[in-house]
Order: sequence, then C-alpha cells, then structure tokens
Amino acid sequence: MLTEAGDRWSERRRQRLRERLAAGTLPALDFRAVVYRTGPNANHVRFRPEDLHAFAASFAGLPFLRNHDVGDIGARDGVVLASSLAGPVLDLWRHAEGQANWEFHQHIRLTTQRGIRDFLEGVIDRFSIGWAYSGVECSLCGQDWFACDHWPGRRYPVEAQGNPRQEQTAVCELVFLGPSGKETSAVNAPAVPGTHIIEELCQLKEARVTMNRDTMHSTSDKSILLPNGQMHPVAVSAGAGAGGTDTNYRVRMGGNVAEREPQTECGPQTEVARLFHQLQQMQALLAQQRVDALIDAAGLSPAGRESVRLAAQGRDLVFAAQLVEAQRRAESAAPSRGVVQGLRPIGAGMMQTPEDRIQTALNWLFGVRDEPTPPPSLRSLRDLYQAITGDHNWYGVFNPEWSQLAAATTTTLAGMVVNSLNKVVQMHYDNLITYRWYEAIVDVVPHDGSTHQVELIMVDGLANLPTVAEGAAYTEAGVGDSKESMTFTKRGHYVGITLEAIRKSDIQRIQAIPREMVKAGIRTRSAAIAGLFTANAGVGPTLAEDGKALFHIDHGNLDTAALSEGEWAKARQRIWNQGIPGTSSALALWPTFCLVPIELYDTALGLFGYGTGDVGKPNAAGSAQVVNPYAESRPGDPRPIPVAVPEFTDGTDWAYIVDPRLHPVIHMAYANAPQGGSHPLPEIFQVTSE
Repeated sequence: MLTEAGDRWSERRRQRLRERLAAGTLPALDFRAVVYRTGPNANHVRFRPEDLHAFAASFAGLPFLRNHDVGDIGARDGVVLASSLAGPVLDLWRHAEGQANWEFHQHIRLTTQRGIRDFLEGVIDRFSIGWAYSGVECSLCGQDWFACDHWPGRRYPVEAQGNPRQEQTAVCELVFLGPSGKETSAVNAPAVPGTHIIEELCQLKEARVTMNRDTMHSTSDKSILLPNGQMHPVAVSAGAGAGGTDTNYRVRMGGNVAEREPQTECGPQTEVARLFHQLQQMQALLAQQRVDALIDAAGLSPAGRESVRLAAQGRDLVFAAQLVEAQRRAESAAPSRGVVQGLRPIGAGMMQTPEDRIQTALNWLFGVRDEPTPPPSLRSLRDLYQAITGDHNWYGVFNPEWSQLAAATTTTLAGMVVNSLNKVVQMHYDNLITYRWYEAIVDVVPHDGSTHQVELIMVDGLANLPTVAEGAAYTEAGVGDSKESMTFTKRGHYVGITLEAIRKSDIQRIQAIPREMVKAGIRTRSAAIAGLFTANAGVGPTLAEDGKALFHIDHGNLDTAALSEGEWAKARQRIWNQGIPGTSSALALWPTFCLVPIELYDTALGLFGYGTGDVGKPNAAGSAQVVNPYAESRPGDPRPIPVAVPEFTDGTDWAYIVDPRLHPVIHMAYANAPQGGSHPLPEIFQVTSE
C-alpha cells in the first residue's frame, strides 16, 4: 500500500495526468494491480497451489473489461500486458505450501479515454478475474462437484482429524481444475477482499533488493520458491555468531518479500554481494518469463512469435508489448495464404452494440414478444434509465459523464422508448381483429397530405357508353361534385411516466400502458364507423346532398324487420335495385357483409350456412331438407360474411353493405397516410424535451 507521502505524490501525478488527458496528449495509461488473492472469498472458490503459476501467467494479452461483460465490445477498456504470481511472504528456510497468501499481480494498460478518466478519478480501483476450467472438484469429498451433494458456502459435518468419533463442520468450496485466464475486470464489489492498486507506472519499476546483515560464519545452500512456481538455489549463510544464533535479512523482489527475524548481528559483507548478484539473476529470469508469457498469449503466427522473442531478448515488458502490437498489425494486414482455422460461428449476440443490447432489453420490458430475455441487470426500467441517461442522482436530466452509451444524447431515451412502443403497437394491433371489423367495409382514400377537408367526388351518367358514329365527336360525360366531404379530427392522449414510476420499475404496469393505449386507438376508429349506423336513433347522420338522414325511405335503404331468410332476400333486392347516379339503370350488386350485434352473430352463421358440411336446412314441416341458397358463393354472388360490431348494443339491429372494392360507400382518410389504400397503425410521438 502507498505511504502517506506516496499518496501525496500519487495525487500530484494524477492531477498532471488529468491535465494531459484533457489536452488530448495521454493516449494510454499503465498501472499495476493486485487482481486476485488466495484465501477465503465470497464465492467460495479456490485453486490448487500447483496450478497457480500457469493460471496467473495465462492472463497476459487478455482484455481488461468492466463487470465481466465479455459479450459487449463497449465494455473493454484496455489489455493485460503481463500477469504473474506473487507471494507476500516467501520463507527462505521453510515454505509451508498452502499457508502463504499468494496474489496475482498484473500490469494493465488502459487504452480508452473513458477508462483513463475513471482510473484517474478513483472509479477503477477494485478488480476481479474471469477464467475457464476443465473441471470442478468438491473440497469436502474430493469428487466431481457436479456429481456430489455438497453446495458451496454451506457448512457440513466432517470427522475430526485423528478422532473419527468427534464431528466437526467445514465449509464446502469449489476447487477449479486446469484454470486458464479469460479476462480481468474492474468491479464495484469484488468477491476476493484486498485487491488494490499497487503501482502506477509508464514502464515497469525495476525490482529492488534491500538486505540487512551484520555477520555470517558458514554458508549452506538453500532454495527459494519463485513466483513462477520453480525452486531456485540461493546461497544463505548461517552459523555461530556472538550468541550462536542465525542472522536477519530481508529480500524484496517487486511485490515479493522474504523475511527472517534477527537473533544476532555479525558477519562479513562478501556473502551479501554474492546473494545480491544471484537475486539479480533471478529478477532477470522472471522478467524474461513475463515477456515469454506475453508473446505466447498474443495470438501471433509461429514465425511472428519467434521474431518478436529474438527482438525482445533482454528488453523490458513495455518494449516487448510494443513489438507484439506491431507484429500483430503486420500479420493482420498481410493477405491470407491458407485456410482460416480456429474460428467459431458468430452469433447474433456477438454482433450487438451496447445500444442494441439496451434496445432489446427495452423491447422486452415493454412487452414485445419473441424478444430474448435480457440478463438480470437489464430487466429493470430503473437500471435502463440510468444506463441511458447517466442520471444516477435522479435529477431528471441527461448526464453524459455517467451514461453507459458513448453516443447517447438528451433524445436517446425517448427515441429508444418510441422504437419499443412501435413494436408493441404492431403486436397488439395484429391481435385486435375484433375491433378492426370496419377495415373490410371502409375505403381509405388518398389526399394531398394536408389536413384540409377531403371532398368526395361522384361520377354521374355513366351507366352505359353511348354510340359514336364514324367520324362523329365523342360526347362529354357529366361528372358532378358531391356535397359530401370529410373533415380531419385529431384524437389522442399521453401517459406520463414519472421518475418515481421509473424507480419502482413495475413491469406489469409498464406493459399495460401501451397495450391499453393501442386498444383505445382502435376502439376509437371502430366507434366512429359504427356511429354512421347508430347515430340519431339508428337513421345515421344527415347528408349534405339532400338534407335527409343516411338511412331514409327515399334512399331505399331503411327497413325495420328482424333478420331472417326472407328479410335477407329483400335486402339483396334493395341493393340490386339501387340506381346508378344520373341514370335509370340498377346498381346490380350483391351485399357482401352483414353487420350484426353479437346477439345475432350465431343467427347469421346459420342463415348463411357456415356449419360444417352444410347442404341444406329443414323445411317448414321439418320433414325434409331444402336448399340453402346462401351457403355457398357463386360467380358475382359471394356468400355473405357475418361481421360482429362491438358498438351495436341493440340486439335486433343489423345492416348490410357491398364490397368497397366494387362500390365504395364509407370513406376514411388518415393525415399520416396520404397514400391511402390501408389503415395505418396508431402513431407514437416522441417528446424530446427532458
């Protein structure tokens, strides 16, 4: 840990680096950190001592992320240049394996402006590691953990050592076999306590050796356990001093410390120089091993690895990392000379940007079906709101410094919500067939795109074409402007989602709001068309053409009889005999749709022969079957289609109308669909103000 003076130096250095970052002259920043420490941890996992060296070295060249988010390229802030095993206490006389606290020390380079800024502001100061493995062993029974009955973190009874009758308890831990590094992450709450920043640097700080010794009389060979897991011989002296006891000295190698408490003070200085020289050799060996580990994990070709290894011989890790990066760029630019190997299929999730992942989570949150379930951290509107806006203080304003989306603006949240709601609108619109009954009988007309009223045009006198003699002129047909017109009316409302509602993140309420808004929009259209039949006690609106009600005896379209086979036959005749405007000719069309309330829907189904295998119906005496003339379609005479109208509240009302493709009767226009021809979805408007 840094001393008080070191802290003051560090703060001054941080301030200088912040100034360079603001000026755009700090493209990268290196630091060293303790990212893992053996011993008890919150996840109840550990590794075999013999695997620690290779495990620690395997992190060299791997990415440095945020929160272990390996699926998001936007979560990457840098790279691990070097990684090694370090022991806080290395006993030169008696190293008891498994009793020392070993640590993973890593040299990390931050390459993003966001990562450098967060480090200098003290946000990046706790770490965690991710790894792959070949198997998991139970610490209690020694079996494959997936096959035993123990669970990590739970305490189980075990036999006391040396006394089978006395029971004790022990906590189950997972022992990962064959571990290899996957990534290192900056986190808020690491499972392993004690990870911390141990050194800020632009290049590796050389190892220092400090030794205190006054007297030695005889020499013996000892061994020291290096952080790479190897035993290295060291010349150590011990013998009879003034009190016949051993000596004291301390050895430092980077973050490693070996210490023996003093008992006497005496001895020559020549052995100190000898030991110092051997430790310098050990330091060089360890540095070369770190360089080799970086090169091996860089993913270079065999020839590229050998070239970099020769060029980096005797140089420091920073220089080796620069060589690796240059070689990697050269190999990526070179044309392929063979079959590409080692690639895995790319899934849709690997191609997603951070914006895509949050948009998908918002779609799921608002109820869009067939969207993949997002991870738990993205199932809360509260968390999504903060991820997009960076408004962690709940002030209701956009904070770009804390937003997790690099390209986010004050309109990003509103735009993403609109995208989600449009999908919700489409989904619910497809399911609301009951209230979309009017679409089959209404003609959606085009217009000029303005919201001026739309005039309806009626063509007169075109029942039959007149004869034109040879050489004679054609006569002009009369085209009359109808007095009927349509006026646009704007309908709509909004539902405000407050900050309090976002913080509660009530998913059921959030999904209910757009669903009910879509239903309200479709029901409004349904009621508008149904009102043409039910207004003014069932005679409809007054026409501007002649000042009479739509359904009037003078129009030949008003009847008061109940729905029956006989009345339907009369209805067919009334439509057939309707005159073509400006002529004495009959319209000669059959009714296509029969509009009924729900009370008459089954009656209409039976009347028009929609029963399975319908070939007729009983006669009046019930003694024989007679032909049902409406049970099938004939050329030009389609079988009537029963349509239930939700707004027909009188159980005896019924109406009929021809196919609008043959003779449009009811017209409709939409301001947001000037092309006509189809009914557009209800529109969602984006409010861009905070």
